[in-house]
Amino acid sequence: MKLKGRVTAYLPEEIQAALEKWAEEESRSLSSLATYLLTQAVKEHQQKEKSST
Repeated sequence: MKLKGRVTAYLPEEIQAALEKWAEEESRSLSSLATYLLTQAVKEHQQKEKSST
């Protein structure tokens, strides 16, 4: 996957802490985890759009 964009997100402290812990548990960076989660969310959204049309 070719990376192109950059996003800045402001998160509540408890969400950031939970994401940092999750990333550490999976031995990945927070950026990598965020990319994975956002990619999955977009795929799920696209599937829902396809099934509703």
